[in-house]
Amino acid sequence: MKPPDLLAWLRSRRSARRFLPRPVPAEAVDRILEAATYAPNAHNRQPWRFVQLAGAESRQAMLAAMQPGFEAALAAEGLDAERIAAQVERSQGRVLAAPEAILLCLDVDALNQYQDAERNHGEYLMGVQSVALAGGQLLLAAHAGGLGGVWVCAPLFAAKAVSAALGLPDSWQAQGLILLGYAAGEPKVRERRDVSEVTRRV
Repeated sequence: MKPPDLLAWLRSRRSARRFLPRPVPAEAVDRILEAATYAPNAHNRQPWRFVQLAGAESRQAMLAAMQPGFEAALAAEGLDAERIAAQVERSQGRVLAAPEAILLCLDVDALNQYQDAERNHGEYLMGVQSVALAGGQLLLAAHAGGLGGVWVCAPLFAAKAVSAALGLPDSWQAQGLILLGYAAGEPKVRERRDVSEVTRRV
C-alpha cells in the first residue's frame, strides 16, 4: 500500500454501532489484540490490560455495576424515568448484542512511581494516553481485518464498580469498552472539522 492509499484507508474508518449476528473468529480477535500491544506508550511500560467479555454473564455483571451511575447521570440531565429506562435498555442491548466486547483497562501498578505528587499525576496521565493509543490501534487493526468497532466511554465513570463486578485486580482501572463485529450496513459518515480550524502554527 502506497502512502496516499494508506492515508485514504485511515480516513475510511468509521464507528460501527450495529453488528451482524456473526461470530468473530478467535484467531482474528487474537491478531487484533496483539496489534494493539504495539501502540506507542510512555517509558515502554505497556500499562494496557484487555478484558475480553466473552459471555453474557460477564457483560451483564459489568452493565449492572454501571447502571446506577448511568441512571443518575441521565436524571441529572433532566430525563424522566421512562426515557431513562429506554436509554439504559438501548445501551445495554447494544453491548449484549455485539459479537465481541473488549474492556480497556489501565494497570496503575505498571506505572513509574515517584515521591513528587505532580510527577505521579503526569505519569498517570501518560498511562491513560498509552491505553488510549492502544485502543485506537485496536480499532485500526479491526478495520484492517474487515471488522467494525466503536469505543464506549461509559465504564470510565464506574471504574471501581466494574473492576469489582468482574473480579479484576484493584490496580486495573476501566478506561473504555470497544465493541467489535461485522458491521450491519455502512456506518454513518460524520463531518470532520477542517484541519485549519483545529491547528495553530506558532
